[in-house]
Amino acid sequence: MKRRHAFASAMIVNPKRHADAGGAQEARLFPYYAGYSASFASTLLASLDLADKSCILDPWNGSGITTHTARRFGYKTIGQDLNPVMVLVARAELLSPQEAGRLIPLAHDILGKARRESKHVVKDDPLSQWLVPTAASFMRAIETEINQSLVSNNNHYKRLLDGRDFDRVSSLAAFFYVVLFGVARGLLNKFKATNPMWIKSPAKPHMRAKASRKKVSSLFLDEVRLLSGLLAVHSFLVTDESRTCSINLGNSERMSLSPRSVDMVLTSPPYCTRIDYAVATAIELAVLRFSKTEFDLLRRSLMGTSTVTARQLTKVATWGKTCNRFLDKLYAHTSKASKTYYFKNHLQYFASLYASIREISRVLKRNGKCAIVVQDSYYKDIRNDVPKMVVEMARVHGLVLRRQETFVSRRSMVGMNKKAREYVSGRKTKESVLCFVRT
Repeated sequence: MKRRHAFASAMIVNPKRHADAGGAQEARLFPYYAGYSASFASTLLASLDLADKSCILDPWNGSGITTHTARRFGYKTIGQDLNPVMVLVARAELLSPQEAGRLIPLAHDILGKARRESKHVVKDDPLSQWLVPTAASFMRAIETEINQSLVSNNNHYKRLLDGRDFDRVSSLAAFFYVVLFGVARGLLNKFKATNPMWIKSPAKPHMRAKASRKKVSSLFLDEVRLLSGLLAVHSFLVTDESRTCSINLGNSERMSLSPRSVDMVLTSPPYCTRIDYAVATAIELAVLRFSKTEFDLLRRSLMGTSTVTARQLTKVATWGKTCNRFLDKLYAHTSKASKTYYFKNHLQYFASLYASIREISRVLKRNGKCAIVVQDSYYKDIRNDVPKMVVEMARVHGLVLRRQETFVSRRSMVGMNKKAREYVSGRKTKESVLCFVRT
């Protein structure tokens, strides 16, 4: 009798975030538009025959759907992301409900110390781009107190800039950073753009947001109460996060993991739709003191960025026929900048995608499972069949497609771009769940 493959009986539901039922989206500590639904991850993991001590990896962990869900099932889980904001968000999601009772008293303690240090000033504070100096100063005092009390523990500020800086960031410290992210978003609500991934800057200094210490304090406590209430829905089979979960800054193209060390990869790479993930978290990066130079470096490093790097890239045959044909059509398109900016931008996306798939193959164990959620897109009128490209790239690296489920939707972030609407009218977006096994 022919043996059934690993994903034959797996339950695969619509991965779209809006498909989550019963307010699951509202139960997240941080509103994040990217990634797949919690119900998709939970249903898939529950239906797979995984060993109890399986290690599950997400190289584009984002807000932590994979790590949070895998930990609830008791699996060892590894998540990484190049954006430090998302590392903090994913770590905050690991905070145990047992901590909820101490959060309000700790919040009052943080505010009390911040008020005594409210004249804390950071030269060229990134927050002062949107906040008047007095408000920026008090926000910075709170952030400094969170850092010194919960991260460094020795009254010396520790920048959260690279992987080593995150070694001492607990889920408790991450939680309070996420609280401050929410406060900053609340204060800067008037700078929201039509595009949810963008934040406007005030045209003149006097147009910056104003807020008293009393208002900031009130928002801070309200956010702690709100998020601590959401912790009640958390339930982990294993409560020791240090033993079961590792979330750090990391590049999907160069992972610091041993070969054949992962049992399953569950992930979704950034979509090839030129979503600017760094700009989407510009406020949070300002809370983390990212200077303009540091912000630009991060922005250019993220996969899917709308920027173009200086490195010289060319098409590679092993990217597959589908990818190379798409690039040829893009280059030949009569639209402005097709041969220059857009061609280079897509080249760097596919170079990163290919390198990441190679790394996924390297760290997966023999017969290891891999589920990747990808979405097609278009350049003008040319279909960018990313699911098929991923299948062809994966085949080169020993990842055999065992199952593909495709879901159709009219919802797409591309429609936010007014210039793109003439092309996307009536067009359906296809999102695919690609299931591979490592040979």
